[in-house]
Amino acid sequence: MASASVSELIMFIAAVSVAAAVSGALVTTVGGISGSLDERGTDVAADIATDVEVISDPASGAVYDSGNGQVRLLVKNTGRRTIETGGTVIEVLLDGRYVPPSEYSIDVIGGESWHEGDVVRIAVNESLSSGDHRVTVIVESERETLRFTT
Repeated sequence: MASASVSELIMFIAAVSVAAAVSGALVTTVGGISGSLDERGTDVAADIATDVEVISDPASGAVYDSGNGQVRLLVKNTGRRTIETGGTVIEVLLDGRYVPPSEYSIDVIGGESWHEGDVVRIAVNESLSSGDHRVTVIVESERETLRFTT
């Protein structure tokens, strides 16, 4: 009779130990998934609020300055949030080639920060041959392309 109680006690302790280990693993996993969903939700919200528009007129001849070998773009923040102009938030492709940030400059026209409705001037130092070209501005997941002729 006593040996049956001891074996049942051992089985009970083993079952509680296994249940504790499994629940600990589940709590860790659910916590990781929850954290990932929070981060992803924040990124998606930022993407939804981000929108830009290239407002340069390609027919005006002001997009490319052949004297200085410089492509100049005016880009308007048409989204609902302020966009950082430093770092790697804004990327530029010229004729499909990546332009390193050291080869272009970004200036906010009439301000310090690129708020909703503000315009930035992007100047890419690149000599181009005569013909058709395209420049793409990428701001986070937003992408705008301008085609122009030199």
